[in-house]
This record gives sequence, structure tokens and C-alpha cells, in this order.
Amino acid sequence: MPSTSRESLFILGCALLLAGAAGCASAPAGPPVEAPRLVVGDHWQYRVVDQLRRGAVSTLDLEVISAAAETARIRVDYDDGTTRGEWVDEIDARGGLRAGILQRELPRRLDAPAQLLAFPLEQGKTWRQTIETFRKDLELTDHIQIYGQVGERRMITVPAGGYDGIYVYRILRLDDAEFWRTRTTRRDAIWYAAEVKAPVREAREAEYTEIGGPDVATVRTESTVRELVSFRPGAR
Repeated sequence: MPSTSRESLFILGCALLLAGAAGCASAPAGPPVEAPRLVVGDHWQYRVVDQLRRGAVSTLDLEVISAAAETARIRVDYDDGTTRGEWVDEIDARGGLRAGILQRELPRRLDAPAQLLAFPLEQGKTWRQTIETFRKDLELTDHIQIYGQVGERRMITVPAGGYDGIYVYRILRLDDAEFWRTRTTRRDAIWYAAEVKAPVREAREAEYTEIGGPDVATVRTESTVRELVSFRPGAR
């Protein structure tokens, strides 16, 4: 099937799926959840369980290192016991990712902030975004696609405690296709809590499909669950 046809079917499928999810939500909607006001010193620690590595556990440590009216910078420290990585995410006032890492890549700056969470979060809200990018490896233009649906609200319990969470289902299609495989598609199930200004639980499933050849297969590249272990607010 031509690439444009696959993408059209994908978009149609996403629209039907998200419309169905909106109809299934039954919990009280509650007030919209506004974008967080990040301040220097806001600090989160997450435990990440990797199902593709037989339940291997790693940690994510995030801290706001600078905050202004329009932009906050968050230091991210990843440690799986054998390897460690550190980078800085740059977030705009609406919660959009201006620079950082989307999926196991080198940090980069985006031409438009990626609306990974489209604030204000309100039950039944849907959004979609296409971000134009440039592939330096291929010297060609490409794009990233984001689809989202806001669902129900309920109490969600994680190692850090119990929180009033709002559910978000998100689909992310990356700009990493090669001649031998499709672009990566990642599906995220998120519980966001305004009390901690961040998700308290996030389950991610990512995959791509090989193109052509005798052994065509869908390859899973991520199956993780991250849960909040602690949150310490910064000075106001």
C-alpha cells in the first residue's frame, strides 16, 4: 500500500478510535486542568519498568533548573544501573516540548513545540498536530504526528501516593522511517495529576513494521510503565 494511503487510513482509524473513547468516558468531567506553572526546584522521580527487558527497572530524575514566563528548562537524568544519560527538556508555557527527546534519540530542537499534552485538559477533548521536520541523515523534509484524547478522571495510586488523575490517550508517529521499515508509532496511556504538575503514570508501547523481504514483521521497540515515586515542589 502506498505510504500516503497508509497514513490516510491511520488518521481515519485514530479519529474513529478517539471518538469512541470519548463516548466511553462516564466519570464526572470536573474543571479543566490548566497547564502547570513550573518553578525552579520542582523535582520528580520516576520508576520505569521495561517489559521488553524482563521487567528491568530504571529511574528517571527530573528537576526544573530555570523558569521564565514563556519557557522552563528541565534537567532529565536517566539511570538503568549500567548506563546513564542526561539531557535538558525545554517546555513552553502551554506545556509544549520545544527541545529535548521524544523517543530514544539525540536531543533536538523542534520547529514547533510538540503538544504532547494539549492544555487545558478537559474530558472529551481531542487534538492532532503535525510538526514539519528536516532529516539531516537523508537531507529531506519529514514530519511528526501527534493525536490525543482526554478521557475520564479518577483517583490513581502510584508509589508516590494517591492522586486525582485525568486520563490521556496519545498516539505519536515519529520521523524515523527508513527504506526498509515504517516510521515508529508509539501509543501512550497517561494519568496526569495537576497536584504534581506532571503525569503520575505513563504506559508506552512503540513499534515499527518492516517493509518487503521474506521475513516481514512488526518489531516492538518499547514496552514500559513509568510511575511517580516522589515529587518535591520548588520554591514559589
